[in-house]
Amino acid sequence: MHTLCVTSGKGGVGKTTLSINLGIAIARTGRRVLMLDGDLGLANLNVMLGIIPKLTIHDVVRGHKTLSEIVMKTDYGIDLIAGASGIAELANLGETERQNVMRDLEGLGGYDVLIIDTGAGIGDNVVRFVLAADDALIVTTPHPTSLTDAYGIIKTVLAEEAKPLKLLVNCATSANDARRIASRLTGVTDKFMHGSLECIGYVPVDPLIEKSILAQKPHLILNPRSASAQRINEAAMRLIKHDNNLKSSLGRFLRKLIGH
Repeated sequence: MHTLCVTSGKGGVGKTTLSINLGIAIARTGRRVLMLDGDLGLANLNVMLGIIPKLTIHDVVRGHKTLSEIVMKTDYGIDLIAGASGIAELANLGETERQNVMRDLEGLGGYDVLIIDTGAGIGDNVVRFVLAADDALIVTTPHPTSLTDAYGIIKTVLAEEAKPLKLLVNCATSANDARRIASRLTGVTDKFMHGSLECIGYVPVDPLIEKSILAQKPHLILNPRSASAQRINEAAMRLIKHDNNLKSSLGRFLRKLIGH
């Protein structure tokens, strides 16, 4: 199973929307995709999909259910493990609870790709997910605060491990705008840090995306022929370009995640 962590230094940059639509694009290639809401205490994936889950990861932490029992099918070719919105204690799981949840993940089989939509920022859970995953995708926008916070998460991760990271520029006004943003971040990464940052594409500003969010339906479903949907598809294809060559396992991911 290939693991992909989608994160950002700042909230409100479209990370969750992109996670869902990238997942749908990857699932359309025939891969089985499982989405995990890694923002454990403030779940958003199910909200974006217009789904009210009967069971969440909270039921797993409490020992009432296993992860396989709370996996939800969606109408879009992706499966979902919902977080537990508003349950504060999940935001900072103790080590025992974290290990219980993550070891439970190992019992899930039959998936090709696990996409983890993390919380924003540089909290311990976020950094753990990024370091453990096969691929980590940083989402930013051209906004100066978003760039500063993206640099913050890149710096924090690469201080722990010199791993290759990927970048997606959201809400770009043009391809040139996206290239400028990517160049700034890749430049400082190359100059001041060990590791690398590869831009896999951009998504242009598109009011149709905001409309899809309000409708709680994926953009790729409602507006498949839009230019922004095409850019998302292209980014998804770049993400999975080499995943068949990776000798990855969920066990390896979990060992890195829980520190064993």
